[in-house]
Amino acid sequence: MKTQFSAVVLSAMIIAAVPFTVAENSSTTRGDAKIEQVQSTSFAFFRTHRQGKAGITATWGVTSDAGVRSFSVLRTYDDPTDPYANWELVSSIASNSSRSYKCTDDNVFPGFISYCVVAVMNDGSTLASPIATEHIVSH
Repeated sequence: MKTQFSAVVLSAMIIAAVPFTVAENSSTTRGDAKIEQVQSTSFAFFRTHRQGKAGITATWGVTSDAGVRSFSVLRTYDDPTDPYANWELVSSIASNSSRSYKCTDDNVFPGFISYCVVAVMNDGSTLASPIATEHIVSH
């Protein structure tokens, strides 16, 4: 089942896409968006790579998984900087007290595919990874 995210939610995720760490109970402002963070969590790394003939594997790590409820792996075939890009949910992964995670997207088509991971915190706030793009020429 595919889930589409609204442009407003995605815009907030793109604004937060640059990794950063915020100390406990503080807030920061980027442009018009105020981003609240209660925990000091950030993405340590985010990578994607081709997996076999028809898949992309995303691997990411966090500095701390404290306060992270789950991760949502998103993809788009559109320009990822376009606020109207159609982001689809690839997978939702529960936090498991690990500092690194992996997800394989086996249902990809030729073209440029961009991925982003969104950490959903226990308080409902989100933290987005940088965006990574892969190019599949053919299967």
